[in-house]
Amino acid sequence: MIAKLAYRNLFRNKKRTAITAASVFFAVFFALLMRSLQFGVYDNMIENIVGYYTGYGQVHKNGFWKEKSLDNTLEDTEELRNTILDASGINGLVPRLESFALSSFGDRTKGVIVTGVDPIAESNIMDLEDKLIDGSYFSIDKNACLVSAGLAENLGLEAADTLVLLGQGYHGVSAAGKFVVSGIVKFGSPDLNNNMVFLPIPAAQAMYGAENRLTSYILLSNNPNRIDKTTAALQAKLGDEYEAMDWKQMLPELIQLIEADNIGGLVVLSILYLIIGFGIFGTILMMTNERTYEYGVLISVGLQRWKLILITLVESFMVSFLGVIAGVLFSIPVLIYFYNNPIHLGRDLADFTEKYDIEPVLNFSLNPEIFWTQALYVLVIAIIINVYPIQRIFKLNVVRALRAQ
Repeated sequence: MIAKLAYRNLFRNKKRTAITAASVFFAVFFALLMRSLQFGVYDNMIENIVGYYTGYGQVHKNGFWKEKSLDNTLEDTEELRNTILDASGINGLVPRLESFALSSFGDRTKGVIVTGVDPIAESNIMDLEDKLIDGSYFSIDKNACLVSAGLAENLGLEAADTLVLLGQGYHGVSAAGKFVVSGIVKFGSPDLNNNMVFLPIPAAQAMYGAENRLTSYILLSNNPNRIDKTTAALQAKLGDEYEAMDWKQMLPELIQLIEADNIGGLVVLSILYLIIGFGIFGTILMMTNERTYEYGVLISVGLQRWKLILITLVESFMVSFLGVIAGVLFSIPVLIYFYNNPIHLGRDLADFTEKYDIEPVLNFSLNPEIFWTQALYVLVIAIIINVYPIQRIFKLNVVRALRAQ
């Protein structure tokens, strides 16, 4: 009976129901929009830094990540590769030899990150061939290089020019080489776009005097979300000579940046919830004052107060749930659109974000957690606010309520 009365009350005054549901609807919509944007920006940061270069997990010689020295390179052996590939959760690896050098073309010089890559295997991480904007891709047996677009612009390089690299190699030997620029690649991350030179691994090993040596294996996993457990299990197999690290261990500053920004986002979200709460409360206040006479009549004809409170609670839950469902259903196509069509920032904002090595794009996330958590929060807020009409029913003076009409 209580549920039936609550249900009938919703449609007895459709305008009142629509206003209450609309307040919850907009609360859910704006909360989802804000949180989706925040999570989307985080995902984009991780993808730019982790997915495009470092990978979600790596294996190095013990101590390499701390010092980044070529003296801590590992020997590339079939036995080591098989040990890594036999680990659960790993379905491939990408070898790399990374170091630093001074690049020179004409009268211009610039410090660069030199990365020796396997042109075929690297397609699983950076997909350099897809990022070509000029020239052509190289093969593993070529004495050629790929240069990032920002660096090429800085040095005045074009495809088919010759780039000179000078540095220090394995165990302190001199490292020098001349390489034909096979192509120019462009990245979304400004830091990568301004400092990268890519060589085939044999050419990089020859220049640095590090034959058959690598700085790292990038791990390919079919479940990047569990890479921390995968690297922990792999570390137990490899022993103390090598270190298996996930991206959170390699880039703690990125985690700190995201956590700090997330705290700020939660503060803003709390303010939004406060505004949402007052908006819903205003609607409930209006509805309660409008129904004072109705409550008085029901109590005067014998309806017990606790039953009236239950009817009010059920009715409130129904209308709040209706608003939440409508808000989620309306948000889904909107967020899908923005997910597929991210917002590109204007020039001034783009310059600002690039200073922090963030691609100047506002992405949105479709993480299911966002939908159910925000819907639940708003639903709880709406139900808590209904303490007010319950209190009014408890303290209601029937005579005054009947005279209020």
